[in-house]
Amino acid sequence: STQSTWAHEALSQDTHQRTRKMSDTQAYDLKTKAACPQKSSYKVQVEAGKTYYWCSCGYSKNQPFCDGSHAAINKEQGTTFAPKPYTASETKEASFCGCKQSKNPPMCDGSHRNL
Repeated sequence: STQSTWAHEALSQDTHQRTRKMSDTQAYDLKTKAACPQKSSYKVQVEAGKTYYWCSCGYSKNQPFCDGSHAAINKEQGTTFAPKPYTASETKEASFCGCKQSKNPPMCDGSHRNL
């Protein structure tokens, strides 16, 4: 229908505008169906020098970290989700993105407030 075509075009334009504002290293594909496990950050105690693998698809049962769920999602949806490595520079409490819309993944930037 004309209305659904218009809605699809509007959604595509919005997605394009949002992804255009992100750098290549920060962006992950907002046109995909990333799940939003929670509309707040995950506060996690991290250790200096240790690498953590943040879930970008939102389907991990081990949020905010990857459990490999993206492999099935990628196959099913034709997406290219992959975990994003984060190496802690110091031992501290870190705020990992829970909504999967951060412009600074894997860290929370408050994007969940706009959902």
